[in-house]
Amino acid sequence: MEKIKDSEGKIFRILKMIKRLEQKEVLNGENLANEFNVDVKTIQRDIKTLRDYLFEESDSDIEYSRAKNGYYLKSNDKKSLTNEEILAISKIILESRAFNKDETDNLIDKLINQMSGNDRNLIKDLISNEKFNYIPLQHGKDLLSVIWNLAQSVKNQKWLCLNYITKSNEGRKYNVKPLSIMFSEYYFYLIAYIEDKEEYPAIFRIDRITEIKDINKKFKINYLEKFKDGEFRKYIQFMHSGPLTKIKFRYRGYLEYVLDRFPTAEVLSEEVVGKGNSSYTVYTVSIEVYGNFGAEMWLRSQGDYVVDYEILK
Repeated sequence: MEKIKDSEGKIFRILKMIKRLEQKEVLNGENLANEFNVDVKTIQRDIKTLRDYLFEESDSDIEYSRAKNGYYLKSNDKKSLTNEEILAISKIILESRAFNKDETDNLIDKLINQMSGNDRNLIKDLISNEKFNYIPLQHGKDLLSVIWNLAQSVKNQKWLCLNYITKSNEGRKYNVKPLSIMFSEYYFYLIAYIEDKEEYPAIFRIDRITEIKDINKKFKINYLEKFKDGEFRKYIQFMHSGPLTKIKFRYRGYLEYVLDRFPTAEVLSEEVVGKGNSSYTVYTVSIEVYGNFGAEMWLRSQGDYVVDYEILK
């Protein structure tokens, strides 16, 4: 009976210790011995058990530091997030406003809980104001499980029937071949071919999908014809699709804005207009995009910086 109790005690200690180590805490042997009412040698044996387990099951190890006065978990840096990465990802999640309040809080809390106590408090302080004043998008929907389920349909090449609310608030039904999940400027999108309309991909905002049905039909796309997300992103603007279109325009603003906005941009020529301090450069630029609506929307938003533009069919 005593052996069973000792075994249960050891399991309890080890579970508590591994949880703290994963949260990047430093474990002091004497403090642990006092906490669990055992001697220091028992704690050392527990540490050895953990080391043996980690040696077999992961790339991590438990090391002792005199400077830190305790044991800490040394992870493979290529597989674990650093404090800097956790802060950056948290900031991106907050700025994107992609998720409702509950999902945002949950994601950030899980990220921060991977850190040690002091670092955890530091990052909480750095993002506390943004987190408290976070304003989610109007739809307010849970998205994570929907995105995951759609991703499974993409991977398994399964036809879906979507009930969808359009921008004009009309309900429509589509049978689609799901190709990819993408994120752009606040929203997640499903890229898909609509049945019998495969000239170019259609784009559905995921929060506007009200129902998804598996219609028990599969499609097959071979490797050479597989949808290339990265290439598609180069040609799409504000997630407005359409036939592949060339646009030429003259621009007198900061060229980097154009090159960052349009990955397909090609500078055809540049001309210096005016003299002295009043001179400026006009760049003639060619871009290739899916549809012209999104690109034109950006060009018009630039005001006088866009001198003129033409759509080349």
